Amino acid sequence: MSKQNNSKHSDYLKRGVFETGIAAGLLLFLFSWLAYTFHFMSWNPISMLSALSSSTIVKYGIAAVLIVFISIVLSLLYYALLRKRKPFLSGIAVTVFLFFIVFFIADQNPLHLITVFALLLGYCLFISMTISWHHEQGR
Repeated sequence: MSKQNNSKHSDYLKRGVFETGIAAGLLLFLFSWLAYTFHFMSWNPISMLSALSSSTIVKYGIAAVLIVFISIVLSLLYYALLRKRKPFLSGIAVTVFLFFIVFFIADQNPLHLITVFALLLGYCLFISMTISWHHEQGR
């Protein structure tokens, strides 16, 4: 009987982690596109697909799928490594780690860096708070 309860909780947590990754990826894609549209940053979500020779809509679709996939992987890593820690502090730590990775490959414009940091902060805090909430609900 207890195995069945553990299985239900496990399925609930896995579903919650995947849903969190999908939602975080779509929100990051939307907000990065809006930041690019309003010239807060010079990086377009489809700039990583510049070698692809297809229409802009297809590039946006591929970029959205890639960002969602990366978000699911990051959500799974967060769940595996940091779900029992304090979500606010671990979300900020993940943000700083990701920002240092982006810092060296991004444009050094101060407005661009502030925008990227703000996007990453919202993104990582969303993932950390949501996964910690799912973990607490699954107990």
